[in-house]
Amino acid sequence: MEKNFSTTIIALLFIICFSFTSCKEKDENKIKITESQALKIAERYGITGDSVDIFFKTYSYSKTSLGYKKGKRKLYYWDISKKCNHCPFIQIDAITGNVFSEGNYNYVY
Repeated sequence: MEKNFSTTIIALLFIICFSFTSCKEKDENKIKITESQALKIAERYGITGDSVDIFFKTYSYSKTSLGYKKGKRKLYYWDISKKCNHCPFIQIDAITGNVFSEGNYNYVY
């Protein structure tokens, strides 16, 4: 009886692990904009040089948001910036390549 229970637990854990892995692969297949492509887009917005920060981020839509109601569950995007006074920053959709947010840092001294 203990052997059947432990076998069932191991099988259950394997199924859970496999389902998470397969979901992750599907998400990665959606992402069409690579880091180097995102940096090329950033160059058009004046974000170039040695101190460029680039991060890949994920935003999960809340269930009450308009995006969620339109069928979107997650937003995958690149956050690119130069963190200096009056330097630009942008956020690029990693699926479409559209820039959906841009601005400049303005530090108050």
